[in-house]
Amino acid sequence: AAKQVFGVSLEEAVRISRVAEGYELPAVVYRCIEYLDAMDAVLEEGLYRLSGSNATMKALRERFNQEGDVNLLAAKEEYDVHVVAGLLKMWLRELPTSVLTREHRMDFLHVIDLLDRKDRVNELGRLVSVLPLSNYTLLRALTAHLIRVVQHSDINKMTMRNVSIVFSPTLGI
Repeated sequence: AAKQVFGVSLEEAVRISRVAEGYELPAVVYRCIEYLDAMDAVLEEGLYRLSGSNATMKALRERFNQEGDVNLLAAKEEYDVHVVAGLLKMWLRELPTSVLTREHRMDFLHVIDLLDRKDRVNELGRLVSVLPLSNYTLLRALTAHLIRVVQHSDINKMTMRNVSIVFSPTLGI
């Protein structure tokens, strides 16, 4: 039976393809980040901004939807990092609801209005702590990865601003 992980809820994707028992992250997210890290993709200019082959992305999407989990590093062919980055963005874009959840999305957006930095940090911490575990796990994995991308912005040109331009619409925030 097909194990569709694209375009389904985060909970469903986790249920079908959780990476490991007790690790609430869909395999597709884990595999993309694992691959990008292994390939030193943070050193690639325009990561997440430049697009890879659409045909390869669609083929990989299809494989994940069939198998639930595809070990990209074990594959015979080496994938272009822009394809894998694009696949991760595609998966995030197809989530039916915001990773910040319908319930809390506006609360997250209101944090920006808090004038005091300490208040913003505290409120963000509070909001993140009330997210469902799978949402928290996804945000944590994605944030850690994107911080690594920004830390190499002198090489990849993906500054915090560029990353937010790419990911705001992708995450619906």
